[in-house]
Amino acid sequence: MAHRRPAGNGIRAVERAAAILKAFSPTSPSLGVTELARRLGLHKSTIHRLLATLEHEGFVVQDAEGGRYRLGLQLFELGSLVINSMELQKIARSYLEEVHRACGETVHLAILDEGEVVYIDKIESTRQLRMHSLIGRRSPAHCTGLGKVLLAWLPAPALDQVIRRGLRTYTSRTISSPDMLRNHLALVRQRGYAIDDGEHEELIRCAAAPVFDHTGQVVAAVSIASVGVDVESPRFEEYIGLVQSCTRSISHALGHGHAGVSVGGADARRNLPAR
Repeated sequence: MAHRRPAGNGIRAVERAAAILKAFSPTSPSLGVTELARRLGLHKSTIHRLLATLEHEGFVVQDAEGGRYRLGLQLFELGSLVINSMELQKIARSYLEEVHRACGETVHLAILDEGEVVYIDKIESTRQLRMHSLIGRRSPAHCTGLGKVLLAWLPAPALDQVIRRGLRTYTSRTISSPDMLRNHLALVRQRGYAIDDGEHEELIRCAAAPVFDHTGQVVAAVSIASVGVDVESPRFEEYIGLVQSCTRSISHALGHGHAGVSVGGADARRNLPAR
């Protein structure tokens, strides 16, 4: 029987499904129900039910001959996302550091996962007041600069799915109307960057821009986050230029020939309200 850690507060069915997936290895690429039951100390009926669910979700596949199971492509796809995020972080790091040296503010690199922003890199502000964001943590997409950039290039059905989950109000500036958000995101695409004017946290102001890969898809976003800086100030205008220059460089490094975003600037900003 394989050594297993105590279940703790976990959900038993999830823990057992995870144990099944972890049982596969380079030396055991395919396993049968009886063998899994013996290794995990579970009844064959339990193993069979869990395998049926995992197969339905694409995490395992059953061989036509012999009935043994092996890992499915869904796991490869999920693993590729992790690898791609790590590679993206590695490529982007020097550009993030360059932006940080120029402004001294908090710089974030983030991706979209299940309709939420996930921070995959962060360089902390040199100033006294700092952000509470952490690498690996999540934030809502509809009211953050990073999130609005990532949502702005989503296909309509994917955006609709995010909106159906609800647009929680965090401050008096949060956009909580689906129609207002769709209109706002259309303008974000038009100008090529997004602003968070205290929409998630009252004092936080962010400028964010998209990162494109070699296929022209938006795969990440970069933001400069500051505390209490007026979005109409020359200083914040500088942040917009810095973050756009940064994402153009990262996009080029990822093989995107033309970042597809405008430089923006005062004229573009006058055409789009801060919220």
